[in-house]
Amino acid sequence: MDWNKTKTIFIIVFSILNVFLYSLYLDRYTEAENLEELPESSVDEKLKDDKITYSNLPENVQDMPYIRGDIKTFTAKEAPKDNVRVNIQDGKQLQVAFEKPAALAGEPESAEALTAFLEKEVHKGTSYGLWEIDKEQNKAVFFQIFNDEMLYFSEYGKVTVYWNEDGDVVRYEQTMFTDIIENQESKKLLSAITAIHTLYQKNALEPNLTITKTELGYSMHVQVSESRQMFVPTWHIEAELSDGSRQDYFVNAVKDGVIELNQPQEAVE
Repeated sequence: MDWNKTKTIFIIVFSILNVFLYSLYLDRYTEAENLEELPESSVDEKLKDDKITYSNLPENVQDMPYIRGDIKTFTAKEAPKDNVRVNIQDGKQLQVAFEKPAALAGEPESAEALTAFLEKEVHKGTSYGLWEIDKEQNKAVFFQIFNDEMLYFSEYGKVTVYWNEDGDVVRYEQTMFTDIIENQESKKLLSAITAIHTLYQKNALEPNLTITKTELGYSMHVQVSESRQMFVPTWHIEAELSDGSRQDYFVNAVKDGVIELNQPQEAVE
């Protein structure tokens, strides 16, 4: 038996087999991609079929960088001086209780009155924007703002205000980021419609809803150190459901993908 000839035949056969298998793999991979990535026109048609509507989406979106900030360590000097009891939780959360409830200027539980309270009473209160007013629990939540962009749902960048049945403020809690800086490189962002398509293809959007707001902000991306966090540009999409309730969605504006807030995020590349 001519072993060299046999070996050559085996090499040729295995080479042909490898080429065939690789070709088969490429065909299957292409089919899978075609199934996963629907053309935008197809998604738009499906949105119409499910009666998901939107209007006035932002256009000409500017590039945005990742940002990072340090968690502030509070001292009593950041609290009001009179009519208060002050507690500082783990150095990171300022807790202020009013011995005599503080009256709001204007209509109780209104955005204007609560914002005015923050600007007057809270340390650097103009650095926060109103997120929601919960009249059932007598509280309002404000998130910190950087360069006009909101830091969504960070436990270390918010103020929560509580009031009594008379509409007077009884206490508030505050956390804050300091020394917020931008990364040197800005990132090209996904469009608002792409973010909506992402939500739809992830089955996150219910039929018969109306998208009422699409805006850019930031959400926590990675914990850089014990006292520092990094934030990624994020699309906030607010919708009104068929029962009239509000639903908020968040999409990574750099890498795509739905963000489940308060969940660990992927590392920055």
